[in-house]
Amino acid sequence: MTISVNGEKKVFEKAQMSVRELLDALEYKVGFAVALNTTFVLNTTYETTMIKDGDALDILAPVQGG
Repeated sequence: MTISVNGEKKVFEKAQMSVRELLDALEYKVGFAVALNTTFVLNTTYETTMIKDGDALDILAPVQGG
């Protein structure tokens, strides 16, 4: 499958995978938020939220400022 991760095309051998599987494959550990097709995904549903071909995933890190 081909998906967009933070605006960059990525190709994976699987036809679909969970958000958790993708985050593990990309080696993301903690401290971020995830949006799938512009809808935020609760971290409690990473295991059950499935990503499929053509989806767009945004992984957002917190930003400090004042």
